Amino acid sequence: MHGLYLDGAAWNMSESTLCESAPKKLFTLLPVILVSAVTKATKKTVSSNSSYGPSGPYDCPVYKYPSRTDRYLIFSIQLASLHQKPLHWILRGVSLLCATS
Repeated sequence: MHGLYLDGAAWNMSESTLCESAPKKLFTLLPVILVSAVTKATKKTVSSNSSYGPSGPYDCPVYKYPSRTDRYLIFSIQLASLHQKPLHWILRGVSLLCATS
């Protein structure tokens, strides 16, 4: 999947993790990602993988448009957070968007 924009954070390509966004830069293009569906039981074992960081992955919501309502919520994706706890990104309101306008 390609064409998703990070809102509220940036993506560090060298470490493959979330990082703080540059000042006055609202959206950052996320690199191409592989999306696959898993069952609830499998998701628990995948989430405990250490490649996501010491505190686990950030469960990032993906919205169709910048207006974040349940109507435009598509799915959620787990992103690596090596340097910050997932709560940090939750408080910042980080999400992925399919369109920026």
